[in-house]
Amino acid sequence: MKKLKIFFTANVLWDVYIFRYGVIKSLIDDGHEVVVIAPFDERINFEKELGIRHIPIELSMRGINPLKDFNLFLQLNKIYRKENPDIVFHYTIKPNIYGTLAAKMAGIKSIAILTGLGYSFVQGGIVSTIAKGLYKFSLRYSNEVWVLNRDDKETLINQRIVSTEKIFILPGEGVDTEKFSPIERIKNEELVFLMVARAFYDKGVREYVEAAKIIKNKGYKVKFCFLGALGGSAANGVDSLKMDEYVKDGVLEYLGHRKDVEMIINASDCIVLPSYREGISKVLMEAASMEKPIIASNVTGCKEIVDDGINGYLVNVKDSIDLADKIEKFIGLPLEKRNIMGKKGREKILKEFDEKIIIEIYRRKLWNLQ
Repeated sequence: MKKLKIFFTANVLWDVYIFRYGVIKSLIDDGHEVVVIAPFDERINFEKELGIRHIPIELSMRGINPLKDFNLFLQLNKIYRKENPDIVFHYTIKPNIYGTLAAKMAGIKSIAILTGLGYSFVQGGIVSTIAKGLYKFSLRYSNEVWVLNRDDKETLINQRIVSTEKIFILPGEGVDTEKFSPIERIKNEELVFLMVARAFYDKGVREYVEAAKIIKNKGYKVKFCFLGALGGSAANGVDSLKMDEYVKDGVLEYLGHRKDVEMIINASDCIVLPSYREGISKVLMEAASMEKPIIASNVTGCKEIVDDGINGYLVNVKDSIDLADKIEKFIGLPLEKRNIMGKKGREKILKEFDEKIIIEIYRRKLWNLQ
């Protein structure tokens, strides 16, 4: 296989590191040149810390602004023409739309990877209608379109956004099963439940808080922790004032945003994610890989990882009472049963979601696209 110049273009540099560093490193080890295209992010310096070239761009994360979005197209088209990569992998909605068009105009092959259609996309509304129209127009110019689950594939095909022959299911973005492996620790005096996510209500923050209140009101001595960046001023986000309120009321312990996620997961007894929809949940894969039982919504992107009653529990979406019931059920389990759940979870990850599986898919696809 000849050595390629490969671009990874996304809207958040940190996400490239969290979700795709293993793939990128393996491709570099194979002798390929890999360049990351994303806005500047103070949390990670790819060139200094990882030795990977990074070209910063300006990108409006939320909303639809024709001028800003057209500027993104112009930036990417200029970069692609100047750099002339062999192929570009695009991630998240705006790079998928405008990056795909920019690559086509520059005569560059590209793959659009839809890491999740998102709850608003599926539920409808004006933003959803516009996004579908833009996807339908732009994705015809990508060489392939990858999704992370069967439901997203069927949605795109049924709504005639992407043709059947162009779409491919990537089974998640993988998990480093060596980094996220079981670590011995001292047993907690109180059970610790942990939610790891960006603080947005469609991740299930409200349901997590309400379930925590139900459990605490029943007198159980357990902790409910939350790890992840706040939603800030976003309409669907949990800001610092609201999070402070949850903390002051004694409902949650807020752990902020940390790089050592595996250590925080290890210090917990059960991971909870009552999300409304995911692509394939990275944190659930990481938790299961560390032999942690998981409780999550019975929705796309979560149900693929949770075998109900085997390595955790599935709950009804937007149902804090059902969530509280499953948390209470977990509290009542003997330690031996919890440990068995954890081991079953790791077995599933090793078989279906190990990062090594994903890396081989990228290698095979790159070979086929030459």
